[in-house]
Amino acid sequence: MRSVGDLTRPDLQLLFIPFALLSGVLAAVLSPLSIGVGAGAGSVLASLAVVDGVALNPPTEN
Repeated sequence: MRSVGDLTRPDLQLLFIPFALLSGVLAAVLSPLSIGVGAGAGSVLASLAVVDGVALNPPTEN
């Protein structure tokens, strides 16, 4: 298993996506927000990581 220091930027972006989705749902569960609002907020955060990884800084072969 690789350490966090060995992970590349695309690896970290792939790890961020489920954490963003989960944090949105957890925020909705732990606050008066509805699940739909929390999941929507998590989806927006996850989509930012996807846009950054695909359009702005696509992975390149070395």
